[in-house]
Amino acid sequence: MFLPRRGKLMLGVAAAVFYLTSLTGLAMAAPTAEERVQARTVEAALKKAGNLCRSKKYAEAAEAFKDAQQGLDQLAAKNSREVATLTAGLTKQSAKIREQLEAEGIKLPPAKATADKTEKMPGVSFTREIAPILVARCGACHVQRNRGELSMATYVALSRGSKDGAVIMPGDAKGSRMVELIESGDMPRGGGKVAPEELGLISAWINAGAKFDGTDSAAPLTSFSPSKKNDDKGDKLNVVTATGKEEVQFARDLGAIFLTHCFECHGQRNPRNNFSVETFNRLLRGGDGGVVLAPGKPDESLLVKKLRGMAGERMPLNLPPLGADEIAKFEKWIASGAKFDGSDPGSPLQEIVDLSAAERATHAELSERRVELAAKNWRLILPDSKPQQEEAADVLVYGSVSPELLAGVTRTAEEQVAKLRKQFKVPVDRPLIKGRLTLYVFEKRYDYGEVGTMLEHRELPAVWRGHWHYNPLDAYGCVLLDSEGHASPGLVAQQIAGAYVASLGKIPRWFAEGSARAVAAAVNRKDPRVVAWDENVARIYTASERPDSFLTGNLPPEEADILSYSFVKFLKTSNSRYDALMAALASGTSFAEAFPKAYGGSPTDQIAIWSSRAVKRAR
Repeated sequence: MFLPRRGKLMLGVAAAVFYLTSLTGLAMAAPTAEERVQARTVEAALKKAGNLCRSKKYAEAAEAFKDAQQGLDQLAAKNSREVATLTAGLTKQSAKIREQLEAEGIKLPPAKATADKTEKMPGVSFTREIAPILVARCGACHVQRNRGELSMATYVALSRGSKDGAVIMPGDAKGSRMVELIESGDMPRGGGKVAPEELGLISAWINAGAKFDGTDSAAPLTSFSPSKKNDDKGDKLNVVTATGKEEVQFARDLGAIFLTHCFECHGQRNPRNNFSVETFNRLLRGGDGGVVLAPGKPDESLLVKKLRGMAGERMPLNLPPLGADEIAKFEKWIASGAKFDGSDPGSPLQEIVDLSAAERATHAELSERRVELAAKNWRLILPDSKPQQEEAADVLVYGSVSPELLAGVTRTAEEQVAKLRKQFKVPVDRPLIKGRLTLYVFEKRYDYGEVGTMLEHRELPAVWRGHWHYNPLDAYGCVLLDSEGHASPGLVAQQIAGAYVASLGKIPRWFAEGSARAVAAAVNRKDPRVVAWDENVARIYTASERPDSFLTGNLPPEEADILSYSFVKFLKTSNSRYDALMAALASGTSFAEAFPKAYGGSPTDQIAIWSSRAVKRAR
């Protein structure tokens, strides 16, 4: 669809008129700081009313509820779309408490704030609305191919743009190359016209920040645009999570077979008969012949019939047939429900297989694998820079710095590992992080920024001097040295702690990063970075739409991390509870189960208490 070229194109008058009228009422100014503080006051009053109701103190609950309702009415009187969005959840919560109080015979004044205005202003979804348009209009050139060196195969690739730069400018549809080319009529070529309403959706999505609303930004765009043929059949399959007790498991036992024998014809690019095994979701969808699995019924599954040569050509085509034992594995897996044992059914199949293997590997095996990954990652980050390498029991240190500087970082890392062992009560005979943590060390900010650009496909916040990444296969931290060539102990400890907490299971990122920053603050409270975090908590909190915005990905990374840090510091004011939570996580208890046991409620319950303090600080 798009062959990127430089230069501006004049907008046609008709297109410009449509663009302006189609977005009328969609753009919303952010609520003011005063409105956000008022909403938090309402939330605190509703929380109090709810707690009093649970204690059957209905008269006191009614007084708290009246205060909350008064605040809601004042906000509703503004008749503002942005305020309606801000208070939508509070309005629903208020209605529930009102119903409970009135059931107890409490008479309450009528509410003015009853309508949830957000129902009339839906957001534009990338996965449900934008991706299908791009696949339909741009797919031949930029989803299935990379014409003009612009790929739209995934959201990550689309965000990266082409060799000439970005094609979308979040927050600025008018200035986005994609919109310019569509409006000029220059594109798409061969993919059919983009309808005015489709252009309106694309423009609204970009103006709203061009955000991704799925679970995996690296998933193929085609996975968000199911084939109409399969949808019409009504036999689309849903993912069923494995229990772990199945004799045959997909990621562990079958993924590698698919990669070896099926991927060449049924991978991501132009899969034969539109059947792809690029992700588990794509496998479930099937192809031109419909779904290929009949969970619980291996003899009726097209996949088994194809492998046995009982339905047209035997698969894999023009290759030796699979062995009887391999086909038997597929039959047993389907018979037990064709369940999924990976972490994300939308992830690439190779990643699913690699992660499964990493979880089963020993510490020594995984350490060797991470040495290979470190070399591979470094070639992506700085291909023209030869790195130095230092190995210790718990860290692999990698960087294009002098051996003396690298040795200094290694010593600092070992010292912080020893302290973190004591803090988190990790026995000395156990690795802190299975497979060790790789630490990438940089002297120049530009070099550090290449981690984001080349390895993670994102732009790192300008204030960051390091960050961490963890999954069972690859675990690393990045450290940017100061002007004197030193790595501060707090900075190093932060990256190690974040990866350690994340390694304990499916841990929310806010908790892992909040804990990491709390560790950094404990190492040196006078660190300029720590001082800046503390100084900015109130400002960020006041400007955020909801107290829990840092949990939902609705804030820029650094702002979300600062609020996560503040919240975890609050959680750590009760060391016994925090220690109990960490001990439970280390023993294998899930975060969802461990947190309520340690704190007597969900994170949201604790946020209500933390936020009331944040409101006072903000004032």
